[in-house]
Amino acid sequence: MTTEKRPLYFSSALGSGDPSAVETMMNNVSRRAAFEAMVEAYRRWGWLAADLDPLSLTPNLKPVHLTPGDYGFLPADAQHLQLSYCGKIGWEIGHIQNTERRDWLSRQAEAEAEPVNIQQSIDLIAQAELFEATCGKRMPAAKTFGLAGTEGYLVLTAEVLRSAQSSGINDVFIGGMHRGRLTQMALLFGKPLAQVIADAQGVPEFPDDYGASSDSPYHLGWQGRSPMGPQIWIAPHPSHLSIVGPVALGRARAARDAGHEVMPIALHTDAAFAGQGVNGEMLQLSELPAFKVGGTVHLILNNQIGFTTDMDDARTSRSCADYAKLVEAPILHVNGEDPEALCRAAKAAVAYRNRFKADVVVDCIGYRRRGHNEIDEPRSTQPHMYRRIDEMTPLSQRLAKAYGLETDLTEFGSELDIAFSLARNWRPNEPAAPIGLRKDITERMLTPIKTGLSASLLIDLGMRLTKLPEGIRPHPKIEQFLTRRRSALKNDTGIDWATAEALAIASLAAEGCAVRFGGQDTVRGAFSQRNMNIHCNESEEVHFVFDGIGTQPQIHNTPLIETAVLGFEYGYSTGKTAGLTIWEAQFGDFLNVCQPIFDQFIICGEDRWLLESNLVMLLPHGIDGGGPDHATAHPERLLMACARGNIQVINPSTPANFFHALRRQVLADWRKPLVVLAPKALLRHPAAKSALSEFSAEFVPVIHRKGDVKRVVMSTGKLAVLLEAEDSDVTLLRLEQFYPFPAAALQTILARYPDADLVWAQEEPENMGYFHWLSPRLEKISGRPWRLVTRPENPAAASGPKSWDDRHLKDVINTALFSDRPFDEHSYINVVTKKSPVT
Repeated sequence: MTTEKRPLYFSSALGSGDPSAVETMMNNVSRRAAFEAMVEAYRRWGWLAADLDPLSLTPNLKPVHLTPGDYGFLPADAQHLQLSYCGKIGWEIGHIQNTERRDWLSRQAEAEAEPVNIQQSIDLIAQAELFEATCGKRMPAAKTFGLAGTEGYLVLTAEVLRSAQSSGINDVFIGGMHRGRLTQMALLFGKPLAQVIADAQGVPEFPDDYGASSDSPYHLGWQGRSPMGPQIWIAPHPSHLSIVGPVALGRARAARDAGHEVMPIALHTDAAFAGQGVNGEMLQLSELPAFKVGGTVHLILNNQIGFTTDMDDARTSRSCADYAKLVEAPILHVNGEDPEALCRAAKAAVAYRNRFKADVVVDCIGYRRRGHNEIDEPRSTQPHMYRRIDEMTPLSQRLAKAYGLETDLTEFGSELDIAFSLARNWRPNEPAAPIGLRKDITERMLTPIKTGLSASLLIDLGMRLTKLPEGIRPHPKIEQFLTRRRSALKNDTGIDWATAEALAIASLAAEGCAVRFGGQDTVRGAFSQRNMNIHCNESEEVHFVFDGIGTQPQIHNTPLIETAVLGFEYGYSTGKTAGLTIWEAQFGDFLNVCQPIFDQFIICGEDRWLLESNLVMLLPHGIDGGGPDHATAHPERLLMACARGNIQVINPSTPANFFHALRRQVLADWRKPLVVLAPKALLRHPAAKSALSEFSAEFVPVIHRKGDVKRVVMSTGKLAVLLEAEDSDVTLLRLEQFYPFPAAALQTILARYPDADLVWAQEEPENMGYFHWLSPRLEKISGRPWRLVTRPENPAAASGPKSWDDRHLKDVINTALFSDRPFDEHSYINVVTKKSPVT
């Protein structure tokens, strides 16, 4: 029988018949409480006194809570606590409220450290030093954003990869940074040395005629087997580097949904982790069901500087990792020059992540031996720091001396020489170009695709979408909603927008396609149009309308977050191109918030990095009297981003066309993001409905209503529907797709009206909207200028008072359809300024 080891202060006086037993017992209780208070103090505050800064520029704090005498103990009584919490690892765990997680971390901190392969760590550091020194000597003008000063970060990352492999995780997804990128590629991620060097020397990744722009070498991604074991997918990234994190997580989630055991790793610098709000967004998503990836290991490379910005100017928070406290993630601060501490922190981080399926942060503290890049001089802005850095001899030498070991770089030096020799004539194996980069891609994208379905199949799907299980009693308004939907399908009285959308999703699901659809209030719809979850009015039961229809779609609401969510969904779409991923902005101008994801991934991810995506972005658009905000998705910005068939931009005016556009995303043999200027007012407009027969064909890029040959008025979206609702004999065209521009279809129609006045009408102000992009294209296919009918130019997208917007809209409609006033033949613009005759 094992006897529990008692603390030194525990007395057996109570059982010995001592008359002072009660007093002794009370003293023991008090002493136990004091000892536990001291232990708690070390667990909460010990990290502040840890030896973390290799430069010793930041003096170790001495929190008053860590004085053993204050608890009635000698320093020797706290020696184990001192070693556990104030050594080379600072276990910042006091903010964690979950008792199980906090106790587990405490046990890890207080346990005896496992032995570490020091030779392996020193060799890795020495190889990194030699690699970067050789690159600096042979490529003095190249920017490589080296790792010098934080080579210990390699030890940390390598041990994380080994721990992942040993715990049965074979697929690791990494969102990284440019700092140390080439060194990590060469030593940790399995990219051939010659290819890494060729990249750094500027050897193009693809031939000139390949059809892709490629990127800087320190932005490129990689996929391969790490020398540490697991399969690696490291995301390419732009200079706006923190936005890559959610992209990598989305890619990991796609693999996880496909049945893979995955682990994401997010690589950060101290300045970026503390300063970029997307990191807080990413953490906020971490344990939400729609975004779970089983926990992410965040590794911070802490240079103690951001470009030229000192820590005192870089953040208010005490540490660069404080964002992690948002979700009570543990933060392990580690001295970047102690390989034993680095390996221990790495193992603890992976073990925590695997056990609790939650995020964990490791803050590796080092320094930056050179400037922001190799040609930058930091000594003019940080002279004191760099005097200390200049005194530091190479880390591998100091470690070898301290441990009595030696490193032999002969073999690695030879490998480097061979790699530099091979790099002179390096020609990578040319990967097969995606269909999306072929020269005929815009023609392919304009080729009609059979997306239609029979009325009988659609009715069957619609009835299943509206059938409620026994016992579900919905709100009366929801019951009316379902009744209207059933009636429209049975009687063919017009399919509205939300029904068309539901039918598209249901039909794809029935065909085995995995659909993922998310956004703010998406499940119900921001405009109460969807109601995909039917809540019982008498219980807590919820019925998902797609239950039992093929591959069940993932449809979810998201937090009030745009950047990280759009990045996640984009990453997901690149990992699941056979499925359909949809992101909905609550309003179109919410794209403003996540513009970096759009600009740096969605419109050029294929061009820069061969990332294929069929992501759908729904951007509700239209001036509906709600004021300047939420009135526009800024189509002028979207269209300016279009080039070489990179994306699609549509503004469909019929539910059937929207249905076909969604199905086209899956049935086409190419993969391109689709931006939909989605309706608001048209969701329930009686003129914005489609007959069942319209669902049997395909997407129509231009809708033609024949009329008088003297004037042709073309518009799009809501305005096109409103123009057609007027009593007018003018020929009307609805431009449903802007990009790729359907020039041939339009040219065929316009040939019938050789002498007509050609008018483009839009509800957006003259300086916004479509016309500046459209005008040269329209003139090219028609051979003559088009005139613009629009609101006056304006800084804001719409007016504040609804009555002003209503008046402007009537002016546009009347002028476009009924005005006999001749247009200024020297101007393409006819800006309405007079009051409309319409009352």
